[in-house]
Amino acid sequence: MKLLELLYEQENKYIEEIDRLEKNPDDVVFIEADEKTGWICLKASDNSYDWNIVRLVGDFNKAKNYICDIPFKKDYILLVDKNTDLQIISNCIYNGSLLYFENTSLTNSIDSNNEYDSFVDNSLLRKNIKTKASPYNSRIDDLYLIMKNRICGYCKLIKSSWHYAEVAIEINPEYRNQGFGSYLLDGMLQQFNEHNLKMSYVVENDNIPSVKLANKFLKKSFELDKYLYRG
Repeated sequence: MKLLELLYEQENKYIEEIDRLEKNPDDVVFIEADEKTGWICLKASDNSYDWNIVRLVGDFNKAKNYICDIPFKKDYILLVDKNTDLQIISNCIYNGSLLYFENTSLTNSIDSNNEYDSFVDNSLLRKNIKTKASPYNSRIDDLYLIMKNRICGYCKLIKSSWHYAEVAIEINPEYRNQGFGSYLLDGMLQQFNEHNLKMSYVVENDNIPSVKLANKFLKKSFELDKYLYRG
């Protein structure tokens, strides 16, 4: 089975891998144990914010003997199911978990009249949210919070596959805890639901504000332990 077909069998789990494989296939290596098991290795492109990632695909017990074949020379992130026993791999440092959230067909927009009154004026929010077509999906606009003539926050697509897109949310420190993140994510969700597109949102488990925001709008799909492996 071709690697791309294998990843699409669990599309919501491998959005970043699919995106990078489709756009930069030369930066992707698959260390194959069998046709459905191995390590997918994604080298970060130059001048990108991507990580060097190694991701388990399939059965760890079949793939574990091939870990030494991973080609990276620099530090990289090793992602495996949270129940995987990594004691047999030396130099693995536990570094927390990644939580994967996604929307459902039942996701409803929150009542903006009640939700934001305690934070900021609704008309001010609408006036200061600007849109820009996403380069990842022609149906979705990235959303930007513009205050004092500068970008103070955004919710935008960062990775995409056929049916899913991953979003990132960032609010400048002086504008946090005022409801802006909720407003941006709610606006993005309305677009996703309108176009029957599935959202993916990845959060580190110790990022409490982002976890709270995700729990408010989305459901947790699955969890990975994150390890820093020094080759």
